[in-house]
Amino acid sequence: MSAAATGARPGADRRASETDPRMRARKLAVQREAGRRRLRIVAVVLVLVALVVTGLVLVHSSLFAARSIDIAGAVHEPRAEVLRVTGLAAHPPLIDVNGAAAASSLERLPWVLSAQVSRSWPSGVAVRIVERRPLAYVPLGGHRNAVVDGTGRVLEDVAAPPSGLVALAGVGAVPVPGGDLGAGDAPLLGLARALPGSIAGRVASIDSSTTDGVVVRLLHGPLVVLGSTAELHQKIVSLATVLARVSLAGIVTIDLRVPASPVLTP
Repeated sequence: MSAAATGARPGADRRASETDPRMRARKLAVQREAGRRRLRIVAVVLVLVALVVTGLVLVHSSLFAARSIDIAGAVHEPRAEVLRVTGLAAHPPLIDVNGAAAASSLERLPWVLSAQVSRSWPSGVAVRIVERRPLAYVPLGGHRNAVVDGTGRVLEDVAAPPSGLVALAGVGAVPVPGGDLGAGDAPLLGLARALPGSIAGRVASIDSSTTDGVVVRLLHGPLVVLGSTAELHQKIVSLATVLARVSLAGIVTIDLRVPASPVLTP
């Protein structure tokens, strides 16, 4: 039977339900709860933002500055220079300390072979340095000498070289400390590195500027002519054998250009 036949008005039940006080109250309660949820979400977001901002302010404050700096392994590089190069002299916020960049800066210092820089919260920085080992020196004239390591790095410029180092003659241009000898000086350095302790302690200098090529001048003994650094191992073995087994009294020259047949000249 149609709504007209029964006398009912279309939509009357729906309008009645909408105007029911209980339904209106329920709807308002749902809307209020949704509003409270939104407020809670906004409050949580604001608290998180405040915490992040506060944390950033704190870690960039003097409270977390690099105040305790432990430097180990730096014998020849002064503490003040290590602090200056790494930027730690200004006691920056610990969060701003870049360990890799600081280590790279340290490795450009003359004596530094390798370096590590690490942070330790809340205010500590550990600097670990491995220094280069001097191998030889290059006389510069005027009572100045450039000390170098086995790679050719110039470590320092001194009036008197440390004892036990071999002098290198015939070297090309010598840069300031922190620079490196040229590629042309590699054979001299290779020879200096290859000398065993039993021979190195008896060597005064290695010279590549003679008409005989590379020569080794002993502290107390004859001149050793190598000619070149080819067959270097064999020449060193031959020299060690001669020094150990042959009386060198009256000998002026040991010619090792043919290492299997050394020639001793009085």
